[in-house]
Amino acid sequence: MSRVKKWEKFFQSPIKFGGWIYSIYLFVICYMAVIFHDHYTQRSHHQLEQQVAQYQSRMSEQLQRFAHLLYSIEAYLRATPEITPEQFYHLAQSQLAGLELELSLESYAIIERDQVAQLEQQYRELGFFDFTVHLPNTQSIRYLTMVKTAPVSEFGHLLGSAVAISDALSERLKNSELQAVNWPMSDRWSVVIEQFHSASIAKALGIGFELQHLLEGLFSQVYQDNGHQVRVLSGDKLLFTSDWQSHHQLSDKQPGIIENMDFFGHQIEIHLYTQEQLEPSFFNNYSLIIAMVVLIAAALGLMVLFQVRYLSRQHQTVNMLVEERTASLAQANDQLKHASDKRLSALQQQIVAERKYKSLFVNSSEGLFVLDKHGVLVDANPAFKALLIGQASPFNGLKLSDLMLDSDFAATWRKMVSRFEQHEELEWLAGSNHSSGVWLRQTGSWICHSHDTIYEGRVTDITQIKLFNEQLKYKAQHDSLTDLLNRQTFLQLVETCRTRNSGQFILLYIDLDRFKLINDTLGHLAGDKLLVEFATRMRELVGSYADIARLGGDEFAILLDANALQAPLELLLEDILVAVREPFSYQGSKHSVSGSVGVRRFTAPCHNYEAEKLLHDADVAMYEAKKRGKNDFHIFTSAIADEAARRLLIERELQTLNMDTELSLRFQPIYCQLGKSIIGFEALLRWHSPKLGIVSPAEFIPIAEECAQIVKLGHWVFWRAMQCVQRFPNKRIFMSVNVSPLQLQHKGFMTWLLQQFKQTGLDPTQFKIELTESAMMAQENSLVAPLQKLHDVGFGIYIDDFGTGYSSLSRLNVLPVDGLKIDRAFVNGIENVGNPRQLIEAICAIANSFNLTVTAEGIEQPAQLSVLSSLYCQQMQGYLMSKPLLEEEALHLLYLDQGRKITEFAS
Repeated sequence: MSRVKKWEKFFQSPIKFGGWIYSIYLFVICYMAVIFHDHYTQRSHHQLEQQVAQYQSRMSEQLQRFAHLLYSIEAYLRATPEITPEQFYHLAQSQLAGLELELSLESYAIIERDQVAQLEQQYRELGFFDFTVHLPNTQSIRYLTMVKTAPVSEFGHLLGSAVAISDALSERLKNSELQAVNWPMSDRWSVVIEQFHSASIAKALGIGFELQHLLEGLFSQVYQDNGHQVRVLSGDKLLFTSDWQSHHQLSDKQPGIIENMDFFGHQIEIHLYTQEQLEPSFFNNYSLIIAMVVLIAAALGLMVLFQVRYLSRQHQTVNMLVEERTASLAQANDQLKHASDKRLSALQQQIVAERKYKSLFVNSSEGLFVLDKHGVLVDANPAFKALLIGQASPFNGLKLSDLMLDSDFAATWRKMVSRFEQHEELEWLAGSNHSSGVWLRQTGSWICHSHDTIYEGRVTDITQIKLFNEQLKYKAQHDSLTDLLNRQTFLQLVETCRTRNSGQFILLYIDLDRFKLINDTLGHLAGDKLLVEFATRMRELVGSYADIARLGGDEFAILLDANALQAPLELLLEDILVAVREPFSYQGSKHSVSGSVGVRRFTAPCHNYEAEKLLHDADVAMYEAKKRGKNDFHIFTSAIADEAARRLLIERELQTLNMDTELSLRFQPIYCQLGKSIIGFEALLRWHSPKLGIVSPAEFIPIAEECAQIVKLGHWVFWRAMQCVQRFPNKRIFMSVNVSPLQLQHKGFMTWLLQQFKQTGLDPTQFKIELTESAMMAQENSLVAPLQKLHDVGFGIYIDDFGTGYSSLSRLNVLPVDGLKIDRAFVNGIENVGNPRQLIEAICAIANSFNLTVTAEGIEQPAQLSVLSSLYCQQMQGYLMSKPLLEEEALHLLYLDQGRKITEFAS
């Protein structure tokens, strides 16, 4: 009984009982706060995971497209192993066209460092004359080297680029797995798959793209969509950030979630930053809100506790009944009010939706329409009527197919209607009595109701877009300045003609002579006016039956059908040259140029030559016309092709020349005292190529000057000549060396030459430098300073082949010249009285006036030697005295001559 009374006393005590209830109430509130906090935290994390998974899925889909595209191209190339560069380009154009991301199709060779020369030789033989492998500085066993890329116009500069590949990457490629490769010093990536193995060099195929552009297309709208920011990293390297202006300093913040992803062998991380992290606010802080709710609830509970204490002092039973009934009535009232508000809100939403739909349907600028299951127009908005049938025209019984001008597309549409077939965007040409020639883009879908099936569609006028695309296509095929065909379009046209079943065609390659002079002196505006004027004249002359193109600069091409010519080809070519020579006006003055035309005939089908080769042949013929004096035409022949091929072959061999095994020097003695005493030698360069045999210096020296190999050859000649001079028993014997002006103009030649003499201890006075008269006078201004420097050091300066050039006597005072060499063409025939002897006498008189040493070369008859000895001629050389000798033969002859002199002196 005491325990029962104790509990009754406890419950009857409002302070104690209320305190216990309030404590329990606080515990429940705190417990619920913890649960809600955990719930919101988990929900926020789950939302971030879903968001990152969505971005990851979008990126995976894009990468999967690359993989499918690469697998399909690789399968096609495996089935067609022999593919030309043009087919490779067309394959890339067909497979990569229309993609949102700019891609390039790339072919690689997997090589080791000792295979670089082999790969360069292989592709240079294929026509890539400047193909060079650029290995990175990193040490590796294998390298992935780019050998082909398409389109070439934008990515051709990547040819020869190489990147080191690890053993793991190489193993993935052998297993036909896709591998992402980042090119050094670039944001460019490639997805690579090994194509096939050969005996020496493995091949690989890939698709190149800018990873920055891919990620920008995937993640650039993240912030606009939900306020999130994204960073993508590969190791420590930042690949992409949506905060490209660094407003939020994402690198200094902890991401909301981090997800790893495999990017074809590279692990990349996606860091997602929520808006709550970037811009924290009170309404986004669930912990603070929950804490505030707990505090408010605690305060309310405390107030209730005080109220209970107050009411408990009153009549507790009556108050509790009143409170219960009041609470019951309030709850019922709230429920009724809530139900009433809900019904009213639903009715209002229905009215608003109907008004909104009607407003959108009527006021939409796009054509909206409804079809029944037979494809007949049931309803259409004013925009549709104004676009196709007119506002006042009825459309009862009118089918959508009746508005389609393309009968084939109309038949396809009727078939889609009969099947209730869903579709993507459609584009078709519409026309009616109200309008015609309107291009439309149609979207829509079939909707099935319980009682019927209808089609709701939308059409948009894209006529301007179509016209704009046609203009872009036209501009892509024509030169922007002259409005002629561009090079790529012209080559495609030539390719089409050459693959025809039959036909005779003529290809003209035209180059404007002296155009560079006009362009440099009068300016680019004058040059552009000249090009436009020339294009206009060609259109007027042959535009009605020929295709004209500007290949670039001042080079043009014309493609003619031989059957369309109304007169012989030679007359047409003369008319073209006359049209070129006709003066054009610029700023009140008349200016004129001439032209050189190369002609290449071909018969279709022409399977042996591609379009690029035919155009090259016409170019070769044009240069032949230039060589013959310009302002002329020349027709391509096999002889010209053979000459050009030999020049190209010589240039290739010069690039890979082994000078120590293929080059040699011959030394022709130079005599004085009526050809009895040796005073020096002339070093003559000889080349015996393993592929070409013996090549004349007159043939390979000009080519070496053109391909920048003359400096390297000059170093070797001087080095060998200096070795020979070191073995001379008499230091007064000199060595004469032929030098090209390009060597003297090279910035490092003078330094190298003087350094060699300093190292060997040779006296520069033992060397004579010979330059041809024509080369010296053509580049007189640039040669005065280096020749003067060499002359001051002690070198003798001689003009070779004097009399064959066009120099004036006044220039002999300007140039530091010590002597002249009379060309063998003047020596031949001087034993007879006549013009040759008079020319020699005049040259010797000139040399005597300027106090110059005279050397005659090419002496083959004793009578020639006798005549020259009576003139002002100090030195002689020729086959009469000695032919060019090997080094050992020259030294032996020199020792014999020294011995003879000692014997004569002793006697």
